[in-house]
Amino acid sequence: MKTRIAISNDIPSLKKLYDEFYAYNAEQHPNYCLPAIESGHYPQSVIDGDGGDIFVVEIKGAIVGFIHVEKDETPCFPSVTPHKFASIIDFYVKPQYRKRGMGKDLLESVKEWARQRRLDYIELLVLKENKIGQKFYERENFETSSQTMRYILK
Repeated sequence: MKTRIAISNDIPSLKKLYDEFYAYNAEQHPNYCLPAIESGHYPQSVIDGDGGDIFVVEIKGAIVGFIHVEKDETPCFPSVTPHKFASIIDFYVKPQYRKRGMGKDLLESVKEWARQRRLDYIELLVLKENKIGQKFYERENFETSSQTMRYILK
């Protein structure tokens, strides 16, 4: 098992994993998520950009998971204490490779990435239907700091 930052040569593998990730989210949250097909432009823009990175985990040369992290900061409002932090945008490990420490390794890579940039914390959003993800983050000492609520207009 090897965890590293994604490069352009990883785009074909990332496209397939993103397709699985989108389908997984659509299955959990069908009213708001679609099982889209990734063209490769999105992960390529992250690889080419300077605000974040995609880490991949591979086994015997095959990429089986990824995590996308971006540097972020609070808005410049007089009522908000300024913070610079890491945002986990996307995180996916193929189901057959879960519970083998790969998600933990990817998350550890993000923690080190954030420490090197002297960021204050790591933040992420997790679907309320994603109980497996929530339990994973809780085991990794993530805490709920806010809650998004939605009123459906009829």
